[in-house]
Amino acid sequence: MDILDVRGLSKSFDGKQILKDVDLTLEKGQVMAIIGPSGSGKSTLLRCINCLERAEKGTIVLDGITIAKEENGRSVYLPDEELRMARLHLGMVFQNFNLFPHLSVLENITLAPIVVDKKPGTNAQQTARELLAKVGLADKADSYPCQLSGGQAQRVAIARALAMDPDMLCFDEPTSALDPELTGEVLHVIKDLASEKMTMLIVTHEMGFAKEVADVVAFVDDGRIIETGPPEKLLVNPEEERVQAFLTKLLTV
Repeated sequence: MDILDVRGLSKSFDGKQILKDVDLTLEKGQVMAIIGPSGSGKSTLLRCINCLERAEKGTIVLDGITIAKEENGRSVYLPDEELRMARLHLGMVFQNFNLFPHLSVLENITLAPIVVDKKPGTNAQQTARELLAKVGLADKADSYPCQLSGGQAQRVAIARALAMDPDMLCFDEPTSALDPELTGEVLHVIKDLASEKMTMLIVTHEMGFAKEVADVVAFVDDGRIIETGPPEKLLVNPEEERVQAFLTKLLTV
């Protein structure tokens, strides 16, 4: 069953087309890694799916809810309140954590469940502590973001996204802001989520990680998805020359 169905998605900035008629589907419980060169449109695609950016053309259907549909050659989105409710199905983890510096770890995780989802504070705190234990940070509930390493901050960001009980998680380069020695602890958490059949869409430059955790890999270049396939096929023996060239360059750097 498809949890995400994107058709003909197009997006421009300042007259430059960043996404060009992108089609993408993701099944429930599936992990898709999106790879490709810098500036190819990977993060813009993720932000459009999450409605942090609005596409000019195309349709987006999330878990049976049509978030955006194309009418008369342009995307028409749900009214703001309906869109806000639909977006609760999605969790987003950014490369730079985006934690509130003036709030403790526990407060960062409980803020949205209490304010947006109207959960009682005691319930939200219990869930937050369970999630902190899940990501290996049970002892950091009362710490502040400035007291965390980058890897710890990113794990808190993952716990915060999970606190809203999303149907799908989106990751935008979750390890790109980390030192190499801290990358492993974040990837371990994502691997655990994959083993639990959490639906995930991950923009990444970590080819080894993509090969290990993804069910399917999509290669994006110049605003288009050039090729998709299982990681053991696309990352080892891709059909498209552009993908071959990209992977060859990575291996020779």
